[in-house]
Amino acid sequence: MARLIPQVLASCLALGLGVAIPVDNMLQTRNFAAQAGLAITDNFHTLARVRRQPGLSRTFDILRQNRKNKAINNDDLIDDPNDPEGVDNLRAELHQVEYIMKVGFGADEYYMIPDTGSSDTWIISEGFQCLDPYFGQDVPQEDCAFGPLFKGDFPDGKIDNQNLNISYLSGDYLNGPMGFANITVANVTIPKQQFALVDVAAFGGDGVSSGILGLGLRGLTAAFTGNDPRNDSIDNLINYSPLVETMGTSKVADPILSFAMSRNENRSFIAFGGVPPVKTGEYTTVPIQQGTTTSGKTDYFYYDIAIDSISWNSSTINQTATNLPNHLVDSGTTINLFPGVVAEAINNAYTPPGQQEDSMVWSVECDAVPPTLNIVIGGKAIRTHPSSMILPETAAEGSNRCLSGIGSGQTGSYILGDTFMQEIVAVFDVSDKKELKFAQRLD
Repeated sequence: MARLIPQVLASCLALGLGVAIPVDNMLQTRNFAAQAGLAITDNFHTLARVRRQPGLSRTFDILRQNRKNKAINNDDLIDDPNDPEGVDNLRAELHQVEYIMKVGFGADEYYMIPDTGSSDTWIISEGFQCLDPYFGQDVPQEDCAFGPLFKGDFPDGKIDNQNLNISYLSGDYLNGPMGFANITVANVTIPKQQFALVDVAAFGGDGVSSGILGLGLRGLTAAFTGNDPRNDSIDNLINYSPLVETMGTSKVADPILSFAMSRNENRSFIAFGGVPPVKTGEYTTVPIQQGTTTSGKTDYFYYDIAIDSISWNSSTINQTATNLPNHLVDSGTTINLFPGVVAEAINNAYTPPGQQEDSMVWSVECDAVPPTLNIVIGGKAIRTHPSSMILPETAAEGSNRCLSGIGSGQTGSYILGDTFMQEIVAVFDVSDKKELKFAQRLD
């Protein structure tokens, strides 16, 4: 498997906390935040972008795995004979990008992927066993392509008789014991947060990050009793307090997380306890939807929300889709994954039209003109910035074909990814309110 040396590595190493942001004319922005029950915070951190191994979305993969195992059962997880197949048949040049940030474990810092589509925080352990995901054979650690490895044991103690077990439909999987550490994110230290030291990994990393910062909800955590992952099943699954929830219960900050993503790393931020000081318009608010397990347990699993409509138009096309299924909002997925007929119609509205490369992705000319795209949530239109609609990083050398920011999902697996989240402020409120808020960036 080819390994990538991200061109942005040098900029990653220059990441810092509390980078100055222009705050001219912020009075109206503060008012908009206050009206939405939000506070502007200094607890923000810059985000960098790196290329990752080919693949559509780890969150999408877990959704499909849950559906296969019938672990989560709701109306959106019923098999649809029209679902596209070939999830992992992406061409090599269609590498996507992901955001990374610095995370502190005690006195040490590591680059990690902030992921709202997963709830478990894990970091790769020194001496871990790297396995080929298809054959289960030992391979060199370098083949798993992680960043620096975590040295030592759990700073605040190991949890006896408990392990993390995450499996992806692609064949990737991660196992390891669980314990506690004080974890610092953007100047906020979350005391005694549960996390995993992964000691067995069949995984394709990005060569920079050392793990995933799980920012999702309690229902999606995946700890299991016992020390042998071969014995894990839904019967010995234990849910625990993930990072943003612990942040609230420990009262170090409000249980609120926000992103102000941008393709420009100098204006791309994540904040904890409030929103970063970037200029915005008014917020719209929408409740998080619950799901139900096969055992009948109702809980919050993903940041799943209702969408009123999706509209797109070009010089010759003006179309709107309504009666849409729920979509989950996921910082760990590069592109939007819409219902197939919607994705096809939007890609046909590029000038010139996109070309379907796989059952789930399209390519477009790198200098194509994308259609105007509006997603109406909570009665308010959120416009997708044109720069998010084409991914120039995905072009092969000498090619003018780039990945489109719009792809096709599958039933129960529709996602608003980074294409949607860039150039807006997206707020994840895991307090008793359990709601998301969105505002257009104006800076």
